Amino acid sequence: MQQNNFLIYVIVFLVVFVPYLFLAFFINKPEKRSVDFKLCNIPPLYRMTWALIGYFTESIGVFCEDMQPARKRKFQDALTVANIKMDTTYIFAAEVLFCMICSVAGVLFSMTITMNGIALLFVAVIFGFVGFIMPSTTILSAADKRQNQIMKSLPFAIDLIGSAMRSGIDFTAAVRYYVATETAENPLALEFGILLRQLELGKTRIEALEDMNKRVQHDAFGAFTSAVIHGMEVGASIVETMKIQAEEMRRVRFNAAERKAARAVSAMIFPIAVFIMPAMFIIIGTPVLLKVFSSGLGGVFQ
Repeated sequence: MQQNNFLIYVIVFLVVFVPYLFLAFFINKPEKRSVDFKLCNIPPLYRMTWALIGYFTESIGVFCEDMQPARKRKFQDALTVANIKMDTTYIFAAEVLFCMICSVAGVLFSMTITMNGIALLFVAVIFGFVGFIMPSTTILSAADKRQNQIMKSLPFAIDLIGSAMRSGIDFTAAVRYYVATETAENPLALEFGILLRQLELGKTRIEALEDMNKRVQHDAFGAFTSAVIHGMEVGASIVETMKIQAEEMRRVRFNAAERKAARAVSAMIFPIAVFIMPAMFIIIGTPVLLKVFSSGLGGVFQ
């Protein structure tokens, strides 16, 4: 009886959800907008389902966005850091869609193995949760990865810009020289390129650096921009300021590496206890047990 009830729930969900998909696709069809995935830096997960997600951004996406303003701000910051030109409504719509799709797919697959209602409900919850966190995790991971790449390149960039300024050129020309020497895939060079374009459009150095700090959103980078801005305001030597900041960046990276190395020991406890130790006990204990059972002592265990 319980199994039949759960099957009825699944059928009712499909009966309601499929017509909604039909209405969204063919009746309330939104205007198509061409998107350059490479230019907008759209992650692969969204590229594969972009058309499907686009049909629900104005309904599901907007509704969920209005209900969760704190998460909206968090996603906006992550999109800015990751340099992904996408609206947050796509993330909210993707969360709901992936949750439902993964949940239904998991249940349909599990029904080929068992028809136990509790087991199917457990599978639906687990698969739905995985599908729900996939879109947001993809964006947050991309932001964290790009942030780390920027901080990894920053000490060398400061040294190069400072060396160029010591040779007699000004800050803007030194930044332009750094951008010209780096590849287009370097996120820090891309951020400095945006800074140069803002300077060409009339912004001051301080305003451009503050905007760059808002895009990167890292404490160490914020300390660097604050020091440079303070040096510009008081008329101190930017070259010396950047030299000090380069050393500070290296110290921050060294301390971060030390913290990761210290956490590695505790992080290895779980895989050692779960995967390595049982295998060692099996390898060491199996020959001993075989000898015990083949000897006269084997009868003691029977």
